[in-house]
Amino acid sequence: MPRRIIVKTEDGSVPVLVEKRADDETELQELVKDNPDILPIDEFGLSGPVMTIGRETTLPSGAVDLVALTRSGDLLVIEFKTGPENQDFRRALAQLLDYGSDIWQMPYEEFERTVAVRYFASADCRDQRVRCMASLEEAIKAIWQDISQQEMIQLRDRLSQQLASGSFVYVLVAQRFTETSKQTIEYLNTISRSARFCALELVEFAGEGLLAFESRTVLRPARLPKSGPRAPLIGETEFLDGLADGGYRDALRELFELCRGLGLRFEWGSAGASIRVQTVDRGEPLTIAWLFPPGQPGWMGLTDLTLGFDPASAKYTPSAVGALEQYLGAVKGLPGVEPVKSKLLQGCRFTPELVGAHQQQLAEILAELVRRINAQA
Repeated sequence: MPRRIIVKTEDGSVPVLVEKRADDETELQELVKDNPDILPIDEFGLSGPVMTIGRETTLPSGAVDLVALTRSGDLLVIEFKTGPENQDFRRALAQLLDYGSDIWQMPYEEFERTVAVRYFASADCRDQRVRCMASLEEAIKAIWQDISQQEMIQLRDRLSQQLASGSFVYVLVAQRFTETSKQTIEYLNTISRSARFCALELVEFAGEGLLAFESRTVLRPARLPKSGPRAPLIGETEFLDGLADGGYRDALRELFELCRGLGLRFEWGSAGASIRVQTVDRGEPLTIAWLFPPGQPGWMGLTDLTLGFDPASAKYTPSAVGALEQYLGAVKGLPGVEPVKSKLLQGCRFTPELVGAHQQQLAEILAELVRRINAQA
């Protein structure tokens, strides 16, 4: 039996709206895309607000209906279904997992280009505040104008961690859920260590020339993560003070001074930093090194000091390709270094002992990299 709601208007009329089936998935997609705050993300264990950063985004396994991002850096992958048949729900859940596997382990810069920037440039994006934005950071600052630089770095850090781990929030949206589909979603939440699966009913009501939509959470993980403050960002002083090895501390301090003298930029997160160089190709600098405390895994599982680059990002800095290849060759030629175990990065890991042993060579390699990149300016 269809559900009903009563609307009491200011003129005293009391129209009755009756539940109706949406004409197609597109109607619901457009509604959420343009009004993402209809998503009850607090019931998903997230902190709002939320913004749309993808619509019918083409990935290797298909086109994901919607992608949304919270201000705290949590990523939502959203799929819509209007049909009541169990096979529709099974197909939708399978699609969600396929889409998650597509973006899992994507570097931040590749995700930004593949999902967010592509959406901002598309006809699907009707929000003039973010239309044709060239970066995710620009769009975030346009939507949340009061966001601080520290919040922005924390958001990026959180999003990068999610991309590396695949711990996304999957949201299946339908007008009604079958018992079989609900049991499947409960099962996925039970066996999943980090990803979350949520079922959301989005119901349309119509009557007397009016339309209304109600969103209600049908299923969510039984145990939501405890909300609390994000890990604070660290800085150079705090990072160095946390090192027990005085020799390593001194070697890094000299390395930091060298990097600043070369015009390289540091972006500090909650555990470590990336070291980045500006190129003539784009406004966003390119990362050429990562630093985390000894033995403590950071982004993409990196530990200690890693010198190298992300090939997916380097494709968008063609002027620097030759310099990067020479840089990587010089790094690999140093005795004792270990290639990173990642299909997405090219680089080598330096233990604290190797940083001290190759201090002069590291300075020369970084200086030559910057010289070659600046020669293209």
